[in-house]
Amino acid sequence: MEKFQHILDEMKGNLCEELKAFTSRFDNYEDESFQENLFVSFPFIELFYILDKNGIQIVDNIINPLYIKRVNRFGKGVDRSSRPYYIDVMKVEDCIITKPYKSVSSPDISSTVAIPIKNQFGEIEKILCFDIDLQALLHSDKYFYTKDRFEKITKFIYLIFSVFLSFISLKLVLWGSAHLLDIDMNPEHIFKSIILITLSIAIFDLAKTIFEEEVLLYKDPRRHSEIRKTLTRFLASIIIAISIEALMLVFKFTMSDPSKLIYSLGILVAVGFMLISLGIYVFLGTKSEISVKRFERENK
Repeated sequence: MEKFQHILDEMKGNLCEELKAFTSRFDNYEDESFQENLFVSFPFIELFYILDKNGIQIVDNIINPLYIKRVNRFGKGVDRSSRPYYIDVMKVEDCIITKPYKSVSSPDISSTVAIPIKNQFGEIEKILCFDIDLQALLHSDKYFYTKDRFEKITKFIYLIFSVFLSFISLKLVLWGSAHLLDIDMNPEHIFKSIILITLSIAIFDLAKTIFEEEVLLYKDPRRHSEIRKTLTRFLASIIIAISIEALMLVFKFTMSDPSKLIYSLGILVAVGFMLISLGIYVFLGTKSEISVKRFERENK
């Protein structure tokens, strides 16, 4: 849904203007020539219907031939006054596009474009409604098609990286286990085993983060909040891994060579600095995001 919302955000202005310009060329929206030209010009429109000023559908669903087997033909007389697109279009009295939703009339993810038609006195007389197949809209524009294909390639590459990192993590676990199976219970072997297993946990957590953030989720790279969440997760994984390694070194040097404890202290200080820096970054990022949302609210 988030991916489709991003598409609508980018195309909202153009889509409204193009549909308004197209409909302005016709007087009778129930005429066959209007319907034929509509679906040729906008093949991603699943169906078209008209509401009166009270939100009652005054014609049956006019269906794009491409969706004839998937969309319900009827609809005349249905009260749609409680639908978000009717409420929104009556409020702003201009073209609106709803958020993506699971269509009732078809199995697709859809959005509705509603355009008010006014009489000579400036009053809304009827509302033209267009249900859009968002997946088809995505592929109808060369820019978005290329962008979608690039995103799929990127996700595949990230998937490969996450799988490789998972294998490395598994390999480290096997190496660590091999040290534990040694007959000689040397503390050196125990520390090596703990360090390797701890490192494998950190690498696996990194692989999991990459898979979740870059493969499973859709992100708008222009939104700082999404970048901040991803960066926070990566840095948190690194901080945890380094902290555990520093603790292991403290134990190791305490038992073998206390004079080297200063190196462990240096790592712990670095971890503390990273933690403070991350806290400042999260605080400032959250504060900035709140300010942006407040600004957008005030300027609506």
